[in-house]
Amino acid sequence: MKLPEYRSIEEKRPKFCYVKIDTKDVLDNHLNHLLADNSHCIFRGVREARYKLFTSVQREWITNGLGRHMTINQLVNSLIRDMRQNRALNDYFALMNIVQTDFLYLSLLQHYSAPTPLLDFTHNHRVALYFATAGLTTAYTENDIDDYFSLYYFNLDKVGTGLIRMDDFLNRGLEQGKEFYEKLAKEHPTPIDKSLLDDLDQFTKWKDNLAEVPLAFIDNPKFARVVTTPYTGQTLYWSNLNITAQEGCFLLYNREDIPLEEYLGNSMVWCLDIHKSLADYVRTNYLSGITQETLFPNITQMAQQAYANFKEKL
Repeated sequence: MKLPEYRSIEEKRPKFCYVKIDTKDVLDNHLNHLLADNSHCIFRGVREARYKLFTSVQREWITNGLGRHMTINQLVNSLIRDMRQNRALNDYFALMNIVQTDFLYLSLLQHYSAPTPLLDFTHNHRVALYFATAGLTTAYTENDIDDYFSLYYFNLDKVGTGLIRMDDFLNRGLEQGKEFYEKLAKEHPTPIDKSLLDDLDQFTKWKDNLAEVPLAFIDNPKFARVVTTPYTGQTLYWSNLNITAQEGCFLLYNREDIPLEEYLGNSMVWCLDIHKSLADYVRTNYLSGITQETLFPNITQMAQQAYANFKEKL
């Protein structure tokens, strides 16, 4: 089955707080406005304006007809289970004293090309513009939507209760669980099981917990509230080099066939459709210092460059 796309700008416009940008002045004015008030906004850049905001697992689900075989939740659980059985990853995380959780493996799957219920966003609109213009091609069609790429964003403070902030959600659960356990422990002399509070892995299982969350914001670990179990002091970890370099964050979105914009409604998500003729202007004026190498750090290249720098000083 073909993935649903927008057939025209007229079809797309009502789904968003929409702005169509055809000139440098309008682009500059809008981006300067974002610069002045983007502390609570997250951004996503897309090369083709016709694409809807589906997660990668939704795209696989729809185009490959996977619903005949299993649910999306079962698919994601299978991917996580396979990752958890990888001996090299097991040993590495154990040696680094990192608690292995489904949360951690979801972020790895997302950033290393596997389908997940996560949508990549970033705190940096320049990073989003890089992804919107990287490898951009100009289409020669009669459909005007093919002449545009897109920058999506929304203000986290304006989404309201429809968006769960995952770090707050997990910490609140642990805090309430601790209060409940300690109250029961005082009232009942017999031992009470508190294993869930002691085990961060069990507390964040995909199958039992995360899969039931309709929409959640998973912030960049640099900005998120630290999630730690109250008794064992286990800390939730979900970072990797790509997330760090891209100032990345995620939306966890658990629906099978409805794109994000339809779930949130047209008053939540802003869409700037920018004419592809402005791509070079964007690269020149907004993307200084942002490259493939800076956004996708390669440790092999880092090591080789360190040695090259040494040899240059001889």
